[in-house]
Amino acid sequence: MDFASIALWAYMLTAVFGLCFGVLQSILLKHAVFTKEPRKWLYGVKFVLWAAALVIMALVSLPLLIVFVVAASITLLFGSVIFYHKAQKEAR
Repeated sequence: MDFASIALWAYMLTAVFGLCFGVLQSILLKHAVFTKEPRKWLYGVKFVLWAAALVIMALVSLPLLIVFVVAASITLLFGSVIFYHKAQKEAR
């Protein structure tokens, strides 16, 4: 795993893809949990998308996989917290 052999633009592009993927995962989680009629099947869709993204990134490059996972995970966490607080405000 040589982090220096990968161009900076590849790291930035991977981080942007990770951010977009994290937002997509947050939206799926919101629709799976925070709606009046929860759609539990979206958990399966979320899992398949996450697994496919990890496999594809692992085939491309391990350093880029790390960047993707960190960016997507942080975005997913922040997005979920935002949706959670918004749902709590609407419930009051």
